Amino acid sequence: MDFVAFCLGNINIYWYGLIIVCSLLIGLVISKILFKIYGENFSPMWDLLVWMIPAGLIGARIFFVIMHIDVYASNLIQIFCIWQGGLSIYGALFGFLMTSIVFLHKYDYNLWLWFDLMMPALLFGLTVLQLANFMMQFSLGTPLGLDIPNDHSLAEYVEYRYRPTGFEAYQYFQPVALYQAFAYSIVFIISILVLLFNRKYKFLAEGTTFLFSIMLMAIIRFCIGFMYFSVNKDMLLYPMQWIALTVMIMTVLVYIAKRFQHN
Repeated sequence: MDFVAFCLGNINIYWYGLIIVCSLLIGLVISKILFKIYGENFSPMWDLLVWMIPAGLIGARIFFVIMHIDVYASNLIQIFCIWQGGLSIYGALFGFLMTSIVFLHKYDYNLWLWFDLMMPALLFGLTVLQLANFMMQFSLGTPLGLDIPNDHSLAEYVEYRYRPTGFEAYQYFQPVALYQAFAYSIVFIISILVLLFNRKYKFLAEGTTFLFSIMLMAIIRFCIGFMYFSVNKDMLLYPMQWIALTVMIMTVLVYIAKRFQHN
């Protein structure tokens, strides 16, 4: 698939960027609907976005550089070449989260309720992002056998130029991005339904939908991590799996602390 959607003079407009912008706009629509259902003022969201988007990009880049410090240590200037790719979804989420906490506390908004109402938009964005990764072959799973059987199991055909070094003979790989997109879409639907039912029946405390969704996202990332391609097979867990495991533990601790605070 060609990465460039079209050109404006000498400026290339990439499919990946267009997909991210479209998912952001649709996510804002989803959030606005939920804010309206819950009777919350959506206007401050525009002010939050002014800080949240650059913070997410900076966090995404920093996390990626840390995870690949061996690549950037010999050429530090490459750290700033963000247009060449290299962003971490965990870093982006961390940037979003920290910015939101500071903003919501500063202006005395209901932090946990806002996190609940923003969560479906985030899940929608992650779903679309993984679909884009699948279509553009950015995320590769473990290679499938050269004599792959015709049993209708899912597989991703990878063009020769995108195949890892030493694995050029393999045509099909585990479609890890597609698996994640499907899993995130399920969590997205669940979060929407929970919020709608909770608005009427109020059976969950504020923040529960957010924490539950974060936990499921981390579990999904941890489990699918075993199917990701890596030349280092001696590692017990890959770096992203350690991060996912840490997120799971922190989510449980925050939930317990939140319950004790209410009691």
